[in-house]
Order: sequence, then C-alpha cells, then structure tokens
Amino acid sequence: MKSYLFILFLLAVPFAASAQLISNPNPPVPAALAVGGAYTAAANGAEAIYWNPAGLAYGKGTDTRFAYQKPWNVGFLTHLSASASTMLPSRKHGFAVGVQTLGTRDGGTTMASETEVSLAHGFMLQQDIHSSLAFGYAVKLINYSLGESVVNGTNPAMDLGSAMTFGLDVGATAQLWDRFKLGAAFKNINRPQMGADSKRNLPQVFMGGLSYTPYYGVRTTFDLERVISGETQFKGGLNATVVKPLDLRFGVTSNPNCFTAGFGLHYRELVLDYAFVYHPVLSPSHLVGIGFNLDQTLPEIWQAKK
Repeated sequence: MKSYLFILFLLAVPFAASAQLISNPNPPVPAALAVGGAYTAAANGAEAIYWNPAGLAYGKGTDTRFAYQKPWNVGFLTHLSASASTMLPSRKHGFAVGVQTLGTRDGGTTMASETEVSLAHGFMLQQDIHSSLAFGYAVKLINYSLGESVVNGTNPAMDLGSAMTFGLDVGATAQLWDRFKLGAAFKNINRPQMGADSKRNLPQVFMGGLSYTPYYGVRTTFDLERVISGETQFKGGLNATVVKPLDLRFGVTSNPNCFTAGFGLHYRELVLDYAFVYHPVLSPSHLVGIGFNLDQTLPEIWQAKK
C-alpha cells in the first residue's frame, strides 16, 4: 500500500502545480514558516528542496509533501506545491523532485502564472561518529506566463506570451554531535534572467543558519537571509515536541516584523503541518501541508514488491 501511495504521488506531482521564482513569496513549507523561516540548517527530506538541498543527505528514507496557501489571504493568489524525496540504500545520497506554482486569477480567468519544476541532489562529503558535512544543488526550470488581453470590440483576445529560464541553487550543511547543525544556501546563484527586450533578474537570495537541540524534543533555530541588492532579514524559531505525535512551533522575523506559529501532527507515516504568519500591515497567511514519511528508500520499496 505504501509503495502505491508513493507511485500515485509521483504521477500527481506534474499536475499539482500553480511559484516562488519571479515574485518570491514565502516558500511553501509550513514546518519552516511556523518557526519564522529559520530552517536553513534544519531542512531535510522533501522540504529541503525549497530551502537547502544539502538537507537531502540527512533524509530518513522516502517522504512527500503537498502544501497550499493564499499568500497574505489575497483572494486572487493561490500558491501550491508538491515535492518528494528518497535516499539511496547507502543513506549518503538523497534525491528530490518538486513543483510549485503561483497563480493570479480573477474568477475563472488566469491573468498570470509562475511555475517552477526542480530536481535536487544532496550527498555526504564526510561523515564520522561525531560530525558530518553535506553538499547539495537544485536545478530549476522556471516559467512565467501571462494570460490573454481583454477583448476589444471585434478584436479577439490575444495571448500575451510567456518566458522560461533555468535557475541553480546550492547549499551545504554541517553537523557536530547531535546538537549543532550549520547550514548555508544560495538561491539562483547562476543569476538567471527572464524576458527578451527588457530582461529582469530573478531574485538571488543567500541564507545562513544555525540549529541547536539543547535536549530531546526541543530545537531552536536562527537564520540570516539576504536578498542580493536588497534587504536582510533575521529569523528565529522554536520547535517543541509536546507529546510524541504533536509538535508546537513559534517564530519571529525582522524586516518586516512578523510573528509565526503552527503545529505538526505525526500519525504513523502521515504528517499534517499548519503555519500562521502574522504581518503588521497585510492580512495573515495560513499554510496547510500534508505528506507521509517512510523509513524505506525508494529502491527498497521496489525491491520489496518483487
């Protein structure tokens, strides 16, 4: 049954799409945004593809995530994402695929849509009993499409066109003992541009973070994020396991000053995540995510079917 669920997910990924590329909204990871977005060092598995691809090397087996949000509760925006990751049997390499889309719609009319399809790989460079070091990268196909022009008298609607480009993200994660993790990631390091006559640079973002686990069930995180030629944000968060199935999460960010909260529920293989992001001016954002975690890698799942 587990293998069939994963196969259905892989078939659904290309169709789950409506993206983080041009307009750069919050990445669609409720577990990350609930702790203020301080997730660069803590990201792993299917969530790492949107934050730090090096985190794929710290995955457990096979996992998937679906997420939905309406950024700042704006009625005409819809942000969807789907991602899946798996480890190789050696547990030193992790691979992931992800799709996210951001659609601007009025009724049944799509005025603009952004779509990003990502493939990522994370692997261990060094690992011993006390420490580890991992590196990762993600290759992204980014598409931006406008809708049709308004019908004017007898003139039919005209397709306003689309554009496409490629982006490259890189990241690294280091772990010391079981308590400390350091992470860094650089999004769009290849400086992708979009457009023909008037080119637009896609946002380049550098992120660095620290994760500290003082004792079992409690994780504190701190991040610094800077948009190149833009602003710097400081982020901090706390993830606490109250009882084994329930995680409570809190966080803050600067510039603008936002407060975040959320929870995660784990029932066997199923995972349900929720995040609330308060903005001092805009309406709050609500993010909902669902997925599942399996201890087996995808090759092990296929082998078990034989």
